[in-house]
Amino acid sequence: MNAWKMAQAGDTRRAVHPVRGPRQLPHRPVGFLAALACLAACAAHAAVACLGALACLAAAACILYPAEVFAPALRVEPQGSSGRSIVLPGGTLAVKVENGFAVAQTGARRLLLYPLAKQSPEQRTIALEPHQLGVFSFSVEDFSISPDGVLAVAIYANFGLGDSRYALVELAFEVPDARPELRRLPDVRCRHLGAGVQGVWCLDPEPREMRNEPPALTWIAFLGGLRRYALQREPGQWLGPARVIVADDEVAETWLPSMRLFLEVHPTDGIRAQAPIPVDPGSRALTSFAVSPSGKIHALIPLRDRGVELLTTPYALAELNTQRNAWRRLLPGRRFARGSSLAGWSATELWLWNRAAHSLETIDGVGP
Repeated sequence: MNAWKMAQAGDTRRAVHPVRGPRQLPHRPVGFLAALACLAACAAHAAVACLGALACLAAAACILYPAEVFAPALRVEPQGSSGRSIVLPGGTLAVKVENGFAVAQTGARRLLLYPLAKQSPEQRTIALEPHQLGVFSFSVEDFSISPDGVLAVAIYANFGLGDSRYALVELAFEVPDARPELRRLPDVRCRHLGAGVQGVWCLDPEPREMRNEPPALTWIAFLGGLRRYALQREPGQWLGPARVIVADDEVAETWLPSMRLFLEVHPTDGIRAQAPIPVDPGSRALTSFAVSPSGKIHALIPLRDRGVELLTTPYALAELNTQRNAWRRLLPGRRFARGSSLAGWSATELWLWNRAAHSLETIDGVGP
């Protein structure tokens, strides 16, 4: 199952610099309510032409720029005694919580960053553009935050003259005046990314049929080493996106929903453990997982009622034992809305992406 080969020696990690994008505008409904109030003012002052005109102009401004005028960019709401919630923009594409930060992809090349150590984290926008990276165009495949505070973004870039390949953008966002830096990757498809301190893990959960190669999980060290681990199990029904989370010792905790498989892989020792994802073969649920600071594995799985799974079937929270061979349910009194997913752990908080509510929420009652 394990296959590896060495890549050409590459550069060591370089300092990179942040890019500030346009300020994120909050949700529009608050602005439109204010616009209605402005229109009411317009009607009230219609008898007085001057005042009526001013009121109508104010109403138009409310409609054109509602969020900027009337709503904060970020709202953190308490849930119960200790829970927290961060409102996300509508249309958020992906969310991850790693190493003390939450990252939300809200556009093709736009990411929002939230430092979760703060009780009321300030939203920061990171916008990446082709001219900053020296490429003609690119698409974002995945992103991850390393333990040493570097935002890594896997992209598929067009370098021109028919040269298109996967690459890595690194951004040391905590370094003042930092800038993004582009690192070309070896011949791998980096569709899912996990960032470590000494390198990154790239996951391609689909076979490369033109080359007759199976799905693969690849460790790419910044000093030049590369090890590729073939995943011999055939993909099946899609049950949500795959994910790689880098734990201690650069171990890749890997979630493979289409294979209904969890893997634990070390860069040099290979596959250390594997366990089936506890879903029925006929399930169509969106599964997800998270890794706590102490190495506990948690997952959201469908909560079947009398053996029947419906489109409204909620999720339950489960934990994998330390032997990595059995799951048990946590918080038996809690049910989670279908379509929700675990975003990840930050210190002592497990965060849930509630798609229906457009929010990122902590789950109380679970220890790291």
